[in-house]
Amino acid sequence: MTARFPTMSEYGIAGRSLTACMMAAALLIGPTESLSGGEAKPERTGFTIGIEMPCQVPAMPAVEAAMRDIGIQYFNYYVKPWAATPEKESVAANKAMLEFADRLNIPFSLACYVVNPPDECVKTAKERKERFRGIVFDELEHCRQLNPHEGTPTFADPKKLTNLNEAYEQTLAGYKALRDQYAAQEIQCVATHVFPVLHHVSARAGFIPCPKIQKEFYSTVSLAVAMGAALQYGRDLWVDCDLWYYDLVPGHPPEELWSNMLLAYWLGADAFYLEGCGHNLTPVGRQGIPFSLMTQVTPEIYQLTAHGETLRRFIREYLPSHPRSWTFRDAKPTIAVVRFPDSDYGQHFQYVKDPNLPPGKLEWHAGLYGSPNIPSNEDTQAWFDLWNLLTAGATGRDGISFFKCTVAASGYERPVKADQVQSLYSRPVQAASHRFFVPMNNVVVFDHLVEYERLRDIPLIVLTGVEISVETMKAVSRRAEEGATVLIWGNLAKKLGFDDYAGGVREIPSGKGRFVLTDEFTSNEVFQKVWMFMGHPDEIRYRFGGNVVTLKRITDNTINVDISAGQ
Repeated sequence: MTARFPTMSEYGIAGRSLTACMMAAALLIGPTESLSGGEAKPERTGFTIGIEMPCQVPAMPAVEAAMRDIGIQYFNYYVKPWAATPEKESVAANKAMLEFADRLNIPFSLACYVVNPPDECVKTAKERKERFRGIVFDELEHCRQLNPHEGTPTFADPKKLTNLNEAYEQTLAGYKALRDQYAAQEIQCVATHVFPVLHHVSARAGFIPCPKIQKEFYSTVSLAVAMGAALQYGRDLWVDCDLWYYDLVPGHPPEELWSNMLLAYWLGADAFYLEGCGHNLTPVGRQGIPFSLMTQVTPEIYQLTAHGETLRRFIREYLPSHPRSWTFRDAKPTIAVVRFPDSDYGQHFQYVKDPNLPPGKLEWHAGLYGSPNIPSNEDTQAWFDLWNLLTAGATGRDGISFFKCTVAASGYERPVKADQVQSLYSRPVQAASHRFFVPMNNVVVFDHLVEYERLRDIPLIVLTGVEISVETMKAVSRRAEEGATVLIWGNLAKKLGFDDYAGGVREIPSGKGRFVLTDEFTSNEVFQKVWMFMGHPDEIRYRFGGNVVTLKRITDNTINVDISAGQ
């Protein structure tokens, strides 16, 4: 039996007129009442949904009323967005934001970017006990290792790294040291990653993986990587849906937001928050309103934007009427990608040398783990071809982000102005270069240390990259004996005992299953051997226990949801 759920347009979101709302009416909910809309409470749905809140002191009554109206169940906020933020300002802003969370009576997290939140702010936040959901380290892999931001300490010194194993171990040690700092205080740590290449490193170190979807990325790819990391290392799974697209905010239309919320919810995430609701690049306490979601008519009167209406309808109407009986922990994958975390997201296809770079300053995208000493190569890039196979050609062969040079030419069209924020409405052509829909058939990604129990019953296992552990190879060989198809990147196959592999596509029977070796994942011969695992090019399909979730493409940014009983 199949259940079909309404599309966004059927919910009346597309083309719906905006209505101005009076604060007094919204505040009838009461100052200490939970904001969970209807019956869509996290304890019922297994799903918490909220936003990244601009840190504005004081918060206007209209903003508080709008957040109540939308029904947000959580928010996070910055108290020290930049190293130069004075400690006194951070502490004052934190006090005001904590009081805001108290009035809404919802959980919250501290967020940080290039520097950790001040100890005094953490201590005060902990006083809220169970409502304090820890610290969200935003774009942790990006700003502290892969593309180090000026003045930011790195996990491992990119200038001193010489090989991938050294880079992996030192970066892992850096993640662990940061996590241990807060584990000693029993504080939960969430790591959002903009490039989905080090989720397994952060999860192994003890962080909750939180992929950024939407933004400049392929949402299904980022989720498949993070889901595998959470499964392998026994972590929760959060999702950050980012409204930024290059320098545009909001840079994605409401219907794309709706589809991403459906994706995160039905694929079993524990928590979801919306980034890019406002502008967090300005000083703490002076970040304004969440303008992507609302406009402020007067200090007491607000109007929800199309994005605000979309979020409200999802929380207050869709979630209560569509309960979910599973989480990502119930996943029964069809395809497992097994790969050493070499950090390659497409640097080779993004890097453009800066002739004006000051001496000693590291360039972005110049090498793996942020090091110019470790260039990407055909082995680290091989999974781009693999993703192109798994997504029916949707991702291309030149990286797993829209930052690739072929797209970035339409990215930052004009210089960023300090006193102006662009959006999809002022730059519609630029915004239209991104799309939501990327097909996927029940794929998860594990790292080179995955054990047999995680691979049990998965019919297609793909080994790619530079290295797989001895124990993992034993587990993979056992799966081949049991009937699995094991597709292996050729150069890696040589390291794993297939010494006589000389190129092309080669099939080797093994028990009830087989090994397939290749030097080109997108070759027609490979496709003929694995097509039965690929799914349909107009579907995103995952199985959780006895339920099959199918998100079927309507347009590039809209989908239908079907839930059916699966075998």
